[in-house]
Amino acid sequence: MVRDKKLPSRLLLGGCIAIFATAVVVAIAGQGPRARTDVRVGVAPTPFSGSDGQTHLAYELIVTGVSGTKGALLERVEVFGELDPEPLLSYASADLNERVMRPEADPKGRYGRLVPNGTTALIHVWITLATDRAVPRTLRHSFAFLADDGTEAVAGDARVDVHSAMLLVVGSPFPAGTWSVHNGPGQHRSAHWGSALVDARGARIPQRYAIDFIGVDENGSAVRGDFRKSTNQDWIGFGREIVAVTDGVVHAARDGLPDNQPLAEPPAPSSPSAADTYGNYVIIAVDDRTFVHYAHLQRNSVAVKAGQVVRRGQVIGRLGNSGNTNAAHLHFNITDGPSPEAAQGLPFVFDAFESLGKTTADQVVGAESSSIPPRFSPSKRGKGLPLDGTIVRFP
Repeated sequence: MVRDKKLPSRLLLGGCIAIFATAVVVAIAGQGPRARTDVRVGVAPTPFSGSDGQTHLAYELIVTGVSGTKGALLERVEVFGELDPEPLLSYASADLNERVMRPEADPKGRYGRLVPNGTTALIHVWITLATDRAVPRTLRHSFAFLADDGTEAVAGDARVDVHSAMLLVVGSPFPAGTWSVHNGPGQHRSAHWGSALVDARGARIPQRYAIDFIGVDENGSAVRGDFRKSTNQDWIGFGREIVAVTDGVVHAARDGLPDNQPLAEPPAPSSPSAADTYGNYVIIAVDDRTFVHYAHLQRNSVAVKAGQVVRRGQVIGRLGNSGNTNAAHLHFNITDGPSPEAAQGLPFVFDAFESLGKTTADQVVGAESSSIPPRFSPSKRGKGLPLDGTIVRFP
């Protein structure tokens, strides 16, 4: 299976640092020895439309086991809209074992609902609103922890305002082709949303909405022939043109680094910076708080330079396999700052695309059988953000 080769989890590995915004502290006092646990709501979520046609909110709760016990064992987390008596969602213990992540822990034991003393954990919250449900202006949260003596401690009313800013609408990063969305929005354990660093300032996730685009053919295959014996030229997307999705000014660009061999694991990067992870890349500034990132470009293909004005649809490079990656793809991301280690990821929407179905990384590389469903009608084409596992075609 491809997962034995670690392809799905390592198409891009990144990290980041963050600052708490709209933070609220909840103190949980358990029975027996006094225990204090801080729960903070991080960056205010911004609603966006996904490729499923529904409205979503993605954000993180930051939990810190401070003192008095072995740690905080999460039992339940509920999220309510404004004055709603019923929760929009409820995570029980089994859900929390999959959604509570300690960035500082060893990758093999990073997930689990126990937050030991002196550590910080992130709870990935993904809300899908019902089609008839208006976007709430405020979210409030209820938390249940299991104390050392076995009793349950409950607290709530941590609130965060939902951000109502207009989303950046962008064009396609490709002039043509069909693409598999890997490590995309909605996949909290991906190398993107699951990538975070925590320090004294908080936690930052630049890749919260990042996408790895893998080129596929009309059958949904990313590789010609046996992927285990493939070269870069066997990958459908390798060498395809990449274009600017919006007007802007090139903030930074790099070229000249070699493309990796497919499935060859690169050494761990020394930092999450663009210099250590992106390979050949282009970063375009839309304004002073919006930056579009294109990473892992093909060697000797970067067609723009820092300071250059670019227009939407202009060719800026070709898809490659350079940097911290083991397969040909485009890492695409939009952030509020130019440095991938010191920015927050911003939601965005493409102005038009056609959703062709769902798939997995194992299927697109040929480890499992796959086929694209019959062509959908133009009604499937619309404004939104493609979710993880979606196959898309841009007009």
